[in-house]
Formats: sequence, C-alpha cells, structure tokens
Amino acid sequence: MPPEGYQTITVSDEVFQQVLAVMTEYECDSAADAVGTASAIALSRDEAELAQILADQLAE
Repeated sequence: MPPEGYQTITVSDEVFQQVLAVMTEYECDSAADAVGTASAIALSRDEAELAQILADQLAE
C-alpha cells in the first residue's frame, strides 16, 4: 500500500522510460517529481511545439 495521500498506477515500460528521461533531463529527485515536471511543461507549451518534440524523439 502506498503512503496515505498517494496513489499507485501501472504504466508500460515505454512510459516509464519516458519518465526516466524526464528525471534525467530535468534532474528530478523522484518519478513523481518527473511526472509533475512533465505535466507542468506540457501544459505550458504550444501543441505544435509538443508535436515537434515528439517527432524528434521518435526519430532518435
């Protein structure tokens, strides 16, 4: 059981790799921090910019 006030989820290996990439790039201390960071960034960026970032990552 997670600590009170926390939830658990199951994610695919691909999604977890993306979380790890965010943790590395933004020097996050935890997966939860990486998810929060990614969410904040996604909400602040334009859709076209996000589409370009995704295209660049898929091309790697």
